[in-house]
Amino acid sequence: MSGDPRPEVSDPRPEVRQLQVLVGRWRTTGRTIGTADAPPAVIDGIDEYVWLPGGSLLHTVDARVGEQVVSGAEIIGYDADRRCYLTRYFGTDGAAAYRAGLSVENGILTWTMESRGDRFTGGFSEDRNVITGHWERLRDGSWQPWMDVTLEKQEERPEPAGR
Repeated sequence: MSGDPRPEVSDPRPEVRQLQVLVGRWRTTGRTIGTADAPPAVIDGIDEYVWLPGGSLLHTVDARVGEQVVSGAEIIGYDADRRCYLTRYFGTDGAAAYRAGLSVENGILTWTMESRGDRFTGGFSEDRNVITGHWERLRDGSWQPWMDVTLEKQEERPEPAGR
């Protein structure tokens, strides 16, 4: 896709407009939380969000999680009838479709995918160019730490370290 991915979407729905905070290219770094089954792994990648016609977002990811390469594309849209976000993802780590809840309030981004059992909570820097947060997974009826990440907005298309 060419052009600036940051233009404001013209869709008047607040549920769509709040996605604007994600638009752009982000360097994602962090670490998974080690478990009895898996040691911690370093996360290094690029996430990019661009508007698509109709007020949905295209999210692409190109990352390494430890030794695993994760590359894929996701479309995120808002379904007014169901009053939730719907997504469809295809990537090297599989395919998924899920309903999600999203909230951006007081500088805190919350993204919940209860049908998948994942959720993210992160805080924005004052200039909204850094998000620092953590992912959790629902296991045995309780939320367990999964990974800690920092996303830093990029002006250019950097390559993740180690490529």
